[in-house]
Amino acid sequence: MLKAVIFDMDGVLINSTKYIWKSFNILLKDSGVHFSDKDIKKYLGFSLRDKLELWKKDYGIGDYNLEEFSRKAGKMELEFMKKELHPNEDLDRFLNELKDNGIKLAVATSSLRWRAEKILEVLQIKEFFDAIVTAEDVKNHKPSPDIFLEAAKQLDENPENCVVFEDAVNGIEAAKKGNMKAIAMKTEFHSRKELKNADLIIDDFSEINLKKLEKLF
Repeated sequence: MLKAVIFDMDGVLINSTKYIWKSFNILLKDSGVHFSDKDIKKYLGFSLRDKLELWKKDYGIGDYNLEEFSRKAGKMELEFMKKELHPNEDLDRFLNELKDNGIKLAVATSSLRWRAEKILEVLQIKEFFDAIVTAEDVKNHKPSPDIFLEAAKQLDENPENCVVFEDAVNGIEAAKKGNMKAIAMKTEFHSRKELKNADLIIDDFSEINLKKLEKLF
């Protein structure tokens, strides 16, 4: 039975992916690194901590302070995203429908907390969520299910009663490992075939409502 809905943030609640990687390319330019769309796809869904470790192996970059790198990138992203940082009518409708029907809501993001809270505040949706779980709250990041399991724990709900909204393949994998239903948000970086392990694939929030979620159970 549906009791809770857990949302990834980047690529789901906000179309931020291209701006994130634009900021990364700027910060890593002096290291001779530039991420193409193909490269971006490889790292989607990983936390920044895990990305920095992977980039050490893949590109030989030096050691970066996680918090400092995050804040520098985040400042650029927020500037780039000005046109995207506004309420989404379809999302607002859906969140209100869920809340009006007693469904608990959480955000589970690979972002750091300062950035997650800032973006949710600017989008004017922070008040909808009963829990906000970030990369700082769990040891193992996606594709480990830990972040979604922690969200379920904070909502005081069993994982099998939760639905996760994700845009990345390893996010879908994490949700399924956690024994949760998974809805994939289609973006330019993954094909429907690549998202096939999700229980449902949508293009945007205009395509989803409470009735469709309940049919997954």
